[in-house]
Amino acid sequence: MMTNPGKYVALTRTVHRRRVFLALLTAVIALPLGARDAFSQEPDKGAAASTAVKAIRRATEAYREAVENGDVEAAAKFWTSEADYVDHLGHAFKIQAALEAAKNGAQDGGRIARPPLKIETLAIRLISPDVAMEDGIIERAVAVEDQQAKGRYCAVWVKRGSEWLIDGVRESAYSPVTSSNHFEGLEWMVGEWVAEGPDAKAEVSCSWGPKKCYLLRQIKFTPKKAETISATQWIGWDPVRERVRSFEFDSLGGFREGVWTKDGDAWVVAITGAAPGGRRVAATNVYSRVDDKTATWEMVDDEMDGQPGSDIQLRATRKTQGK
Repeated sequence: MMTNPGKYVALTRTVHRRRVFLALLTAVIALPLGARDAFSQEPDKGAAASTAVKAIRRATEAYREAVENGDVEAAAKFWTSEADYVDHLGHAFKIQAALEAAKNGAQDGGRIARPPLKIETLAIRLISPDVAMEDGIIERAVAVEDQQAKGRYCAVWVKRGSEWLIDGVRESAYSPVTSSNHFEGLEWMVGEWVAEGPDAKAEVSCSWGPKKCYLLRQIKFTPKKAETISATQWIGWDPVRERVRSFEFDSLGGFREGVWTKDGDAWVVAITGAAPGGRRVAATNVYSRVDDKTATWEMVDDEMDGQPGSDIQLRATRKTQGK
């Protein structure tokens, strides 16, 4: 017979919260890992933002190395002393306390095993010179207790001195983007455009494909003192990755693919691909709507085989309305 039900309930709640805490601990340790593979998706606008995001990239690389080595003590140095983690149910945990608990329970010479997680960074944006936000998706191989198998997270990065540190993480319920709204915010691009700047000129014709399942762009791009490059680009919905993606082939034999992320009235496109001869290329394009007839196009962080190129800014004017 249960002589003290109140004590039993309190004990059950304590055990339950400890299980949730230990389950979340694995997520806490590994959350920024996705940045290694997805940092090309960073929506950095301008030199200052680009420099900051690259510094965060270096921090996540070092953090990833510490986590993959199971070095909790080294991983703790990448979080602020007051950093916290809040799960999708509102449970809050202090990061340094969680890491200390992991360190005390570590095996094999004070090291722990890497948590079985899949993480994808969707976007990184600079809020101020000393604060940045990272948004992404976390997916667990095994969900425990109240954990969700898949969720969205937002990580806050702060600059302390010359270092970027993680100040907090918030996880929310995962709601997949449906096929009915994945093109929302791209309609303004349809039509005929001419974009000009001091370093290049572009002529673009954008139209809907059948049943509005994709957008087709015909591009003529003329860099200053260089030959015109023609390209055909398809922009569509990837139902597996649940992302807007693009594929592009140009008249010189190059190929590029892009991942599109909406940021307010702008679309940030992380470009990767290959130039003729197999040289690897990467860039970030930012398409921003000003009004119905005007837009700005920015090409930043241009690289070829790791060597930086020049940023290009164009002001685009609509010539004809699309259908």
